[in-house]
Parts: sequence; structure tokens; C-alpha cells
Amino acid sequence: RRAAEAIAAIARDALRRAGDRARSGAPVAEHEVRAWILDAFARAGLETVDPPIVAVGENAADPHYEPSPDRPRLIREGEIVLVDLWAREPGAVYADQTWMASVGPPTARASEVWSAVRDARDAAIAMVRDGATSGRALRGGDVDDAARGVIAARGLGDFFIHRTGHSIDPRDLHGSGPHIDNLETREERLLVPGVAFSIEPGVYVAGEIGMRSEVNVFLEPERAVITPTEYQRDLLVV
Repeated sequence: RRAAEAIAAIARDALRRAGDRARSGAPVAEHEVRAWILDAFARAGLETVDPPIVAVGENAADPHYEPSPDRPRLIREGEIVLVDLWAREPGAVYADQTWMASVGPPTARASEVWSAVRDARDAAIAMVRDGATSGRALRGGDVDDAARGVIAARGLGDFFIHRTGHSIDPRDLHGSGPHIDNLETREERLLVPGVAFSIEPGVYVAGEIGMRSEVNVFLEPERAVITPTEYQRDLLVV
């Protein structure tokens, strides 16, 4: 929980700084924002296994994009920026989040895609919360279906090209427990108290736009704990 709140603040700060630089006439590159985030992790006493993803515009349509100083991409006004970051206190459990921002007011298309992704995330969260409080048995595949159905209903189903979420356990960021998946495999393992996982639906239109929204869930008896406490409701305008 502490790591989740820390990385949420770091992500928001990095996006705001990128927006400030874009408006100042001295835009920053994706890999420079990545360096800001890694420096902030070090100051906060957090560790990570791999550097974060910072992707702007069409680059965000690659879910596993890696920024590089060898091909610097500046973040400019009018663009959408994705930041996916993960970190933990030494020896503890990872927090893993994705945040989205628009540098200046978003376009109608960006708002449309964001709304689909956010609503898909919230449908999955609602199912998990209901299952935890009611005692109804849920499988990872069920939750994937809830998120995927929202995006498909908005006409964007062909662009949701990965599972809705992955297991998180004390050993690994991508853990060995049940995944939120009915795409790569049908996850039939039950979501029971003691397991944790991400919820991170996304839409990726090659050459145009990519968006993802990611939170984490830890299941306690009769309760689903969602982190960070204040997760993203609207596109950040920076």
C-alpha cells in the first residue's frame, strides 16, 4: 500500500513536469521522463526490476514499448502520454500502475478511447468487489470477460490485445497466482483471499493511439483492497 501511494504520486508528478516542459517550448523526451521516475524511486527508497514505460502518441499503441535515447521522442502539446511504472519497498510486494495524460485538452477521439478503458477497468473492479463481499466464487477469466465486454461494446474490442491483468505475489511482479485472463488462456483458478493481481485493460490502435489504466487488487476475507486509494478517473490534463 505504501509503494502504491508513492508511485501514484511519482507518476502524476512526472506527467505534470512533462506538460510544463511541452508548454515552455523545451519539450522533454520519453527516456528523460523515465530517468526522472527512476530518480524518484531512489529518493523514495523503492526498487524496481525493469525501468518504467513512458510512451507518447503512436508509441503507446505498443503495450511493451521501451523508450530509448537512441531514438528520442519528444513529448509535445496536443499529445497523449502513457506512464506504466512498478516498484516496491526492498523485499516487499510490487505496486504496478498505469497513468494517462493529455498535454493540453484531449481530442474527442482520445476522450472516447479513455472512457472505454476506464469503464472497462471499473467493470472489472465492480465484479471483484461484489464477489469479495458476497462470497461469490470468481475466476480470473470471469473478470477478464467483464472488462473485455465493455471495450467490445464500444467497438474497440479488436484493439484490446492482452489479458486484463496478471498475478502479483511476494516473489514476482508477474506472479504465479491466477491471472485476469480469457484471451491468452482461460484462467479457471479461483480468486480467493490472499491473492493479488493487476486490472489493466487497454486499447491499442497501431500508428494512432494507445491507452491503458492499471490498478492493483489484494483480496482479503469479504473485501477487495484496490490500490492506489485514489486511482485515475479522468485523463490528466497537463
